[in-house]
Amino acid sequence: MNAASDDETRAHRARSFGRLAADYDRIRPGYPAAAIAALPGGPVVDVGAGTGKLTRALVAAGHRVVAVEPDPGMRAVLVGHDLPGVEVYDGVGERLPVPDGAAASVVYGQAWHWVDPDAASAEARRVLGPDGLLALLWNLPDLAVDWVAELNRISGQPEPREHPEAPVLPGFGPPEVIDTRWSQELTPDELVLLFSTFSRVSTREPADRQSVLERLRDHLARSPVTAGRATLDYPYRCLTLLYRELAGKRT
Repeated sequence: MNAASDDETRAHRARSFGRLAADYDRIRPGYPAAAIAALPGGPVVDVGAGTGKLTRALVAAGHRVVAVEPDPGMRAVLVGHDLPGVEVYDGVGERLPVPDGAAASVVYGQAWHWVDPDAASAEARRVLGPDGLLALLWNLPDLAVDWVAELNRISGQPEPREHPEAPVLPGFGPPEVIDTRWSQELTPDELVLLFSTFSRVSTREPADRQSVLERLRDHLARSPVTAGRATLDYPYRCLTLLYRELAGKRT
């Protein structure tokens, strides 16, 4: 596949979430408090906020949040939560609707891989005030657990190593890494629904998508670890990467 095809596929997957906004909001995991505890006080810009999974954790931690989300379907669900003090805007990481130096931190929850890293890094530097932080967060399945690894194999999800766990970002130093292990309690049906919201599943042709979901359901029903269980603890590693701007690099 050439670069143009890769970009087209990536854009198609990026646009796939709006029609799944209700399921996404219901079933996608939130973020543990320990994953965001290192953020400084002051305004937070939550980029690619989706339906507000990370936004809610930030509000619960006492932050004032500006949520930026380009998809109208996702944004409508976020606005519907009526979170206190949260401002919601249409926008993308490469062009944030935020004044220069207005943010104490800029955060991306499960969203950095949708932006151009050079442009988004420059934009984060523009809106961050002195000593501000750029934080990238990913909830990654714990593939050290065999039944979790098998579900990911069946669904065609990428190995976590395909995510840039510690990308080098222009204008920022190496990140501090916070690795938080936690789990989400789900019924087997909810776990299948969770996988149905992943873009590598949701963008398949209908028959192929249904086949994947049935294979996931069958595996949960047959695996000795998960068969007959009313609920399952689906384990995650939540990686938080905290970037600080390099001195003298602002232009």
